[in-house]
Amino acid sequence: MNNTEVILFKLISTGLEESSDYCIPKETDWQDVYKTAKAQGIVAICLDGLQKLMLHQKITIPDSLKMKWIASAVKQELTYTEQWEAAVSLAKLWHDEGLHTYVMKGFVLADMYPKPKMRVFCDLDCYLASEEGWCADKGNTIVEKTGTAVDRSYYKNSKFHYKGLTVENHHYLLPIKGSQKTKRLEKWLRTQMELKKPQYIGDSYLQLPSEKFNAIYVLAHAQEHFFEKGILLKHICDWAMVLKSYANKVDWNEWTQICQEYGMLSFGYAMSRLANRVCGVAVPFYCPADDEGDRRLLDDTLYRNVRVNAKHSDMQVRIDLVINMFRNSWKFRLFSDTSFMMFCVRRVWGYLFDKDLA
Repeated sequence: MNNTEVILFKLISTGLEESSDYCIPKETDWQDVYKTAKAQGIVAICLDGLQKLMLHQKITIPDSLKMKWIASAVKQELTYTEQWEAAVSLAKLWHDEGLHTYVMKGFVLADMYPKPKMRVFCDLDCYLASEEGWCADKGNTIVEKTGTAVDRSYYKNSKFHYKGLTVENHHYLLPIKGSQKTKRLEKWLRTQMELKKPQYIGDSYLQLPSEKFNAIYVLAHAQEHFFEKGILLKHICDWAMVLKSYANKVDWNEWTQICQEYGMLSFGYAMSRLANRVCGVAVPFYCPADDEGDRRLLDDTLYRNVRVNAKHSDMQVRIDLVINMFRNSWKFRLFSDTSFMMFCVRRVWGYLFDKDLA
């Protein structure tokens, strides 16, 4: 590991309250550490860790950099508060119309952190249900009555902006087109969504899915990200919090069997080993060693060259994603039970011909 990696992992594990070793190397490029932390979506976690370390060791950081770091973390916390208030308002709007708002990732994961606001927030992924069953379309209609425009162009989820919050209202949990295996996993996940007794996040109508659902869905979503764009240290921290929070709440033998069945086990093992290495959390099940896989996953997370440009057109973004995937076909060899070419064939066939979305 290089010096920046050593410092980052120390800041993360300390910020997540998983380390009591407060010694770090004196020779540190703090500008590089801050730049990497910000790019990886962990700037607030690292700042919290840094503040804890400074109570035990004299650490010299330029005042200008220190103020920039604090400003970034404060901005993230303010954004979180604004997004939380918008999400609470939206969930109440749907609740008043008889809909249950299940949250996927996002606030569910943030609630597992020592301080929820230290997790960077992007958007609200939700799944709507009622006594009648799945009701994403009804939720969209309710939102449109408030004057909000809803984009229904993507089969997997609709998208809209509500009081500054980007919302993805899911018709499907996974990109199921072209894959019978993914369709089976989709059906299984739907059966695992509800808890016997509803639980909510804080004082809101934002509902928690079951622990079993989260333990599979969070990993499946991270794997999808990894294949198409790559993941960040933020995703590894999220998985670390799942392992810590659900250590005694999930049947990890069953989790292993499900991951094996749906081609996620090698990726799940690698994410769990890195959760231990980067964040310091204990892994509640046996993970066979794979140093090559761990190093390739970590290098891709920290050092990959991403082609996607947010300013490009939607079509150019799709082309960029395909180029990224061709460049990274090795990921399928190490972390999937499907070859890269088979994955591409299924995606193209699904996009053009698969109409079986029941």
